[in-house]
Amino acid sequence: MNWELLGGWNPSGWASQWPLQMPLDSAAKCSPAGLSLPDITGISILSIEASEQRNYTYIPGPFAAGLPESSPIPDLNFCNVTVTYTHPGWNDSINVSVVLPTDSWNGRFAGIGGGLFSTGGGMVAEFLMMPIMASGFATATTDGGHSSDVFGPEANEPAWALTSPGNVNWPLLVDFASVALHDTATIGKAVQEAFYGTAPRYPQDYDGIVALFPAVNWVKFFFSHFWPTFVMDQMGSYPRPCEFDAITAAVVSACDKLDGLEDGIISRIDLCDFDPHDIVGKKIQCDGVEATVSSAAADVIQKAWDGPRSATGEFQWYGFSKGTDLTQPATGAIQVQCNKEGSCKSEANPVWARYWVKKDPSFDMRAITHQEWDDLVHASVSEYDSIIGTSDPDLSAFKRRGGKMVNWHGTVDAAIPFNGSTDYYDRVLSRDPEAPDYYRFFVAPGAGHCFNCGPSSPPTLEYIVDWVEKGVAPETLRASGLNGLGVRVERDLCVYPKVQHYAGGDPTVASSFICV
Repeated sequence: MNWELLGGWNPSGWASQWPLQMPLDSAAKCSPAGLSLPDITGISILSIEASEQRNYTYIPGPFAAGLPESSPIPDLNFCNVTVTYTHPGWNDSINVSVVLPTDSWNGRFAGIGGGLFSTGGGMVAEFLMMPIMASGFATATTDGGHSSDVFGPEANEPAWALTSPGNVNWPLLVDFASVALHDTATIGKAVQEAFYGTAPRYPQDYDGIVALFPAVNWVKFFFSHFWPTFVMDQMGSYPRPCEFDAITAAVVSACDKLDGLEDGIISRIDLCDFDPHDIVGKKIQCDGVEATVSSAAADVIQKAWDGPRSATGEFQWYGFSKGTDLTQPATGAIQVQCNKEGSCKSEANPVWARYWVKKDPSFDMRAITHQEWDDLVHASVSEYDSIIGTSDPDLSAFKRRGGKMVNWHGTVDAAIPFNGSTDYYDRVLSRDPEAPDYYRFFVAPGAGHCFNCGPSSPPTLEYIVDWVEKGVAPETLRASGLNGLGVRVERDLCVYPKVQHYAGGDPTVASSFICV
């Protein structure tokens, strides 16, 4: 769940493409005394830290979880600002970090969101912030008042979730859900104005948004991720990961060519009617030992594709697309471990259900009945949908203000079901058939929940800048990466509901594909 938010630049940015030059007193302005911020309703600033960085070299860290390798960026000159504030009465303390180019500002402001239970900041924000700042943007992010390490231990045990057993830390949850992200724009642009002496152009946070595999439908999609484990618990059977991997390989083999090309990617998921039970009994290799695909494995993976259902068979949410690697470490929805004796089990115990729905970190979701499962799903929606559901299809206010939004989602995302995004976009279109004039959703066949797994669009703001400033709406998004056979390719991502189809020619170049 990563958001790049862009907006709030001065009209002078329209008049000239030359970067603005900072006055000679930038060092004086880059100080707590030099950054005089206005009163902001609902916010009490606790402290401001500011330091000027000259000839700084950004050296990317050892990125994980699909963040692509990034090259060092030398000779960066910027003002590094941290604003610590609170919402009076909430007992929170939030840090907004802002980096401002001192001699190459392009007149624009960008805000960077987070992922999982991180509001922003941390490794993901670092990966995005410095390159975006180096391209000329004043750039900001927030810690939301709690840990910003998206890959850290708090991803599984968030100490900030509860004020005491049974009591949700409502201020920090609301900060995480929306308020701190809004504050980032408000405070970040106030810092920008104090530093550059130039007021932002867009008053409502952002006029351009890039949403990368977003976690919309927050209160529902978590249950899709735990659903395969719940199914195995109900069955009392835990098939080996190699069985699931064999089924995934079989469905890719069966449906790969439906788009006209065998490349290890199912682009035409809509045409794929593969039945995993067709390969039950197939001989496979499991860690060098011959085994067979069990009917239990076929049952579990079919239910993982179908998505959660109630005890009476009612739809609860979408499953994962056929071809998704459901056993991949960390993000995959099927995490089964087997010992040397061949005994297998799953240790999954979902955070959202334990901390926020049951408000009890010791709650064992592994021991519930199907009716209790249904009660958890219902409680999650009824208690939290208005706070963090992030699924309201009414974008009329954003449209009236002239905003533009792009998002893309990989079809084999193993963390957030791809069809959650198609569902949201369908509902937006149902309300407003003219939605593509300001919001476009792109399909990324073969891409997972990361920047660097499968052909995906790089983290860039160029196309949203062109749409907002020049009125040039993106018809496709250029993507690159390894296909399912390990070959580096370039593709053009298509606007939903269109998908890629091979038209002939060199299969590694984008021009060999069309959108159908």
